[in-house]
Amino acid sequence: MEKIKNSLLFLLILYLSSCSDTRLVKQQIQDMSHEEWVKDSIVKLNFKPKENQKYDISFLIRNNNHYPYSNIFLIAEIENKKHQMIDTLEYEMANEKGEWLGSGFGDIKESKLIYKKNYQFKDTLPYTIKLQQAVRKTGNINGEEKLKGIVNVGIVIEQSKTK
Repeated sequence: MEKIKNSLLFLLILYLSSCSDTRLVKQQIQDMSHEEWVKDSIVKLNFKPKENQKYDISFLIRNNNHYPYSNIFLIAEIENKKHQMIDTLEYEMANEKGEWLGSGFGDIKESKLIYKKNYQFKDTLPYTIKLQQAVRKTGNINGEEKLKGIVNVGIVIEQSKTK
C-alpha cells in the first residue's frame, strides 16, 4: 500500500511540475518492480527531434534508504538508423555524510541527473534513448543483478533554455 501511495504522489508531483514547465518535450518514467533495478532492464524513450532545436536530456532516479551506494553508474545510449553514441556515466547520489542529494521528503529522494545540455541531434530521424544501470561492487567484474532501493527511473527531454 505504501508503494502505491508513493507512486501516486510521484505521478501527482510530475503532473503538477510538467504543467508549469513549458520546456518539457517528452518523458518516460518506469516503475521498478520490487524497488530494485534489474541489470538487464533498460528504460527506453523514442523521440523525433525537430530541425535546429537544442534539447536538455536528463535522467530521473528515485531511490529510497535501501539504496546501498553513494553513487550510481549508468550506461546511456542515443541511437537511430544512422548514428549511435554510448556513454558510461557516474553520478553522486549522497554526500560525504551519507545524506541523499536528491529532493523530496521521507525516505524517497528524486535526483535529476543532467546528461546532455544544449544537445542538437544530428538529424531529424527518430531516435531511441536507452538507460541501463551498470553498478558493481568494488573488485567484482559482474554488475549488480538487482540494484536495491531504486523506485523509479526516467528519461526527460526538455527544450534547451539557450538557443
